[in-house]
Amino acid sequence: MITNLNLIRKSQVQERYACGKTLCQNKINEGLIPPPLKLGSRGVAFYESEINATLAVTIAGYTDEQIKQFVRDLVAKRKDLLKQYTHLEAAND
Repeated sequence: MITNLNLIRKSQVQERYACGKTLCQNKINEGLIPPPLKLGSRGVAFYESEINATLAVTIAGYTDEQIKQFVRDLVAKRKDLLKQYTHLEAAND
């Protein structure tokens, strides 16, 4: 579950994973890193807590399939966050 709303930029994600733009994007596309949040027409950011949690399970030795399931679970919990702060349902249902 997202415990805070701290956002980080893609460059910070790349630093934490010690990878470049292409490898970082490939990991996002493969489901090994949670996808970013759209902040506007061109801006994106990531939940810091999701990145830290995913990095922790990666370091712990989870397989790629386990990491992908972990990321799917994190993304699914984003809708719960919306319910926590408002009575509205997610617009992307």
